[in-house]
Formats: sequence, C-alpha cells, structure tokens
Amino acid sequence: MKKLTLAGIALTVGILNSLSLKAAIPDNAVWIDVRSPAEYSQGHLPNATLIPYDSIEKGIAGMNLPKDTPLYLYCAVGGRAENAKVRLQAIKYSDVTNVGGLNDARLLLHQAEKK
Repeated sequence: MKKLTLAGIALTVGILNSLSLKAAIPDNAVWIDVRSPAEYSQGHLPNATLIPYDSIEKGIAGMNLPKDTPLYLYCAVGGRAENAKVRLQAIKYSDVTNVGGLNDARLLLHQAEKK
C-alpha cells in the first residue's frame, strides 16, 4: 500500500479513503487497541480497550457485546487490526472497522469531532 503524509502523519492511502467514509462514529462505538500491552502503555486513545490481536476472541467475549456493536480496531499500522477484524467477523461480529494505526484513529476521531 502507498503511504501519504498529511500534517506530519503517515497514513495508508486505503485507510485514508475509508476514514473519510466513516467519519460519523456512532455513539455506541467500541474502540479496541489490538497492540501489545507495552505499546498500549506508550500511548493510546483515551476511550480504547486493550485486547491484543492474538487474544481478540477471548477478550471480546469478556465484554459481552451484542454482535452488531460498532467495533473500531487499531494497532500500529493496520496489519494486526486487520487480522483481528477477520477473526471477529468469523465469530459473527457484523460491524467491524479496521481504522489502521493509532495516528489514523486519532485523525478519524478528530474528523468526527469536526462534524
């Protein structure tokens, strides 16, 4: 995937396109950081729950969420979030978005706040 730098933030072009389409974040959206605990401790969205991608099924089960809850996943650049998205969809979560990396998530929230 190609990278684009916008205001000093490197974004994946495919992710950037999806961000503009999903700028209206539902009030009941659940943000999940699928990075490691060490990465999470270095910085994360204030409203994000840490569930490392390799334990996403067990972690999401513990949250007891309806299968149609809007889930917004992010990691460092999007790869682990995509892996987690596929795994969540396999267990029938129907509204799962791979936001990309932490900076992508911050940009998406910033866009949503402006609307």
